[in-house]
Amino acid sequence: MNKSFIRLGALVGALVLMISCNNDDNSVNTPDVQEKIILNTDSQSLNQRIKFDNSGVLNVDLPIAGRDGEDVAGNFPLELVAEVQPPVYGDLTLKATHVAINGNYAYVSYNTEGEAYSGAIDVINISNPAVPQLVMQAVLPDTDISSLTYDNGVLYVAGAASTDAFPELDSPAFTAAMTLSNGLLSTNYTQTTIAGNVGTSVTSSGNKYFAVSGDNGELVKINKSNNQVEATIPVNDLRAVAFNSNKVVVLSGTQGVKVYNANNMNQQTTFATSQDVASAKRTIDFLGNNTLLVAEGYNGLGVYNYNSGNKTQTINVPTFVDGVDSSDITTNAVSVNDDKVYIANGGAGLYIYENGNGNQGLNIMGSINLDGSCNYVVSKDKYIFAAMGNGGLKIARIMTNVQTIDCTDFPTYNGSSWLNVNSNQTKEYQGSASLQGVNVNSNSNLTFCGSLSVSQGLNVNSNGTFYMKGSLAQGQANNPWLSLNVNSNAILRVEGSVVVYGNLVLNSNSTLEFVGSGSSITVYGSVTKGSNVTITGEYTDTFNNVN
Repeated sequence: MNKSFIRLGALVGALVLMISCNNDDNSVNTPDVQEKIILNTDSQSLNQRIKFDNSGVLNVDLPIAGRDGEDVAGNFPLELVAEVQPPVYGDLTLKATHVAINGNYAYVSYNTEGEAYSGAIDVINISNPAVPQLVMQAVLPDTDISSLTYDNGVLYVAGAASTDAFPELDSPAFTAAMTLSNGLLSTNYTQTTIAGNVGTSVTSSGNKYFAVSGDNGELVKINKSNNQVEATIPVNDLRAVAFNSNKVVVLSGTQGVKVYNANNMNQQTTFATSQDVASAKRTIDFLGNNTLLVAEGYNGLGVYNYNSGNKTQTINVPTFVDGVDSSDITTNAVSVNDDKVYIANGGAGLYIYENGNGNQGLNIMGSINLDGSCNYVVSKDKYIFAAMGNGGLKIARIMTNVQTIDCTDFPTYNGSSWLNVNSNQTKEYQGSASLQGVNVNSNSNLTFCGSLSVSQGLNVNSNGTFYMKGSLAQGQANNPWLSLNVNSNAILRVEGSVVVYGNLVLNSNSTLEFVGSGSSITVYGSVTKGSNVTITGEYTDTFNNVN
């Protein structure tokens, strides 16, 4: 596999450190190889790369077959939290390749596309979902990082290093372990050389970790305690490695899937998948204990029973997307989070499937246009991270349903994407919904318990009351006029969190009421208040622009 992967501008307050690497039996690092790692903890300069200009509610395009041309609400609310611009080092722009998540931290790896070598690792603090912060970075000159995974306080990485810069290396491909310090990057870094042109993927379990490399590459098993290589298995054109139920599963672009016993590394199963484009990045993931999902490029997503090798389903790539060249529509990556499956389909964007009951397989929920080519995706907990063709990263948040006891008798909303409560009506709903707009008309009442996204306007009209219990996101940062309006003598009652990506308008004699404790409001746009506006209750004002 040919090396293909990115750089960072002048770093303020950067620290240059020398890390030695050993090599034993053509596998483990030699003390002669030294590599510079540049650490940057200047959060002010780093956070200039985090942009909120396009933040807001994401529209999930529903499948036509699922709605029969009708205008219906979605049930999977999402919001684009932020975009992370790629770092620049020297005269090279780096490119996001992989993401690992550990609690409040997301670790993003980068490489350089083309013949040059230069990589980096970002650490993003996601503890505040409204305002992620880039808190630390490591730049690795002359080294690409193509994959990383987190396990028990250690980042395990795979990539390629320039043999011109490091002539002591037997081959460019490597894997490495970096011990973290309170979740942050450190200089405790040990690198292991492996055969091949580039280390493409790495995984970890127990006291071992496993890595694979591409052309003329191999699968290696490494002891965590001493970084000694315990097993090597040559397999050509390896793209991905994953661990599940004491099995090590690898994907080759030419030889398909191979399954090994993690203890003795004996091969248990092998089966063919689609022949893939040379050097393309691909990922695999597990759905339960028996199902393997394989990104197969132009052949879509393959669903396999990896014990038997039987293919149970094929998810084809989209056949046509307006304005997108068909050559850019390819399944690059797959990620499983709970019962949802996220597929990076290049120029077609991000597609979301859910695991059907019984033998139904994967059922499409919808797709998201991310304004670019979606080359990689990973989802964990409440977040979706998508690496884009321009080298940057998009961070989306899944609005999880917050159930309250007093709402259990409320019906689930399944009507139009525009929720209108007519004058003198009272409506009560629960669950998760993604809507285009909400109108609570004069003298009417709406209560919604759960999670609700509204991509366009939300209006609470005169003498109307909207009681939101849970999580509400509304509007778009790039179109602040799609505002949340609380009109004269109307009440917006909040028990939970509200994020307004546009403007918040509190007209004369309106009321914003927070119930209980722990509520919050975040307004990215402006806040306009008329006369005699009342704001009551305990709440956190993220940007201090509502008080």
